Amino acid sequence: MKYSFKALGDNQLTRRFGGTLVGTADPYLTGYHFVVFQNLPEGIVNYTKDMTSGLSSTAEMSSVLSASCLSVTPPGGTLNKVEFTGLGGVKWAVPGNVDYGNTVSVKFLEFSKTPVLDIMHGWIQLIRDYRTGVSALVAGDDGAGYSKKQYAAMLYYFTTAPDATTVEYFACYDGVFPAKDPQDLFTSDVETVGRLDIEIEFNVDYAWHETWVKDKCTTFAAALASSKKTVEDYNKS
Repeated sequence: MKYSFKALGDNQLTRRFGGTLVGTADPYLTGYHFVVFQNLPEGIVNYTKDMTSGLSSTAEMSSVLSASCLSVTPPGGTLNKVEFTGLGGVKWAVPGNVDYGNTVSVKFLEFSKTPVLDIMHGWIQLIRDYRTGVSALVAGDDGAGYSKKQYAAMLYYFTTAPDATTVEYFACYDGVFPAKDPQDLFTSDVETVGRLDIEIEFNVDYAWHETWVKDKCTTFAAALASSKKTVEDYNKS
């Protein structure tokens, strides 16, 4: 059954939507979000396997990035106007073009052995070597070398109700690659002991919000829900 907001009209005066009888509506709660990186470039493994973290597969990298995600800032859109001026300076306008942002910012919690650094540093190295300025991917007629398919990924981002199952906001970003090698964040001071959060800005070529994205994110959420363990499960293991 489709959710109805009809009862909200009964509470326009008070804006009070508690209780269980009249005008009940649950507020949207932030903080329940998930990200899933798909189609990470296989070439990153060539750089991470010998680094501190020792990550040896893109599946491991995807798990690290999903588990360490602290916050996401998605791109938005602005409808620009075309203005006209009439007699006496009277103004009117019509819609012009829609200008959508082409970046998504994701903040990660870094772990011991620096897996997030290794992934981002390796990813940047794959695209452009920091010593020579050229790419490790060699262009070829078969498309297996230097092409966006070989250095970009897809990122699914969705938020849920507190049940971590009901998908509310959802998006799929395509053509994703990092715009920062976070070496400069690894400073240290004897007077400061704390955690390290790494915020990375990713390029976005396309942002999808279609039904198939919601279906995909619902599948991800269901898989996460099936992995939940109760106290009884831990006692049995």
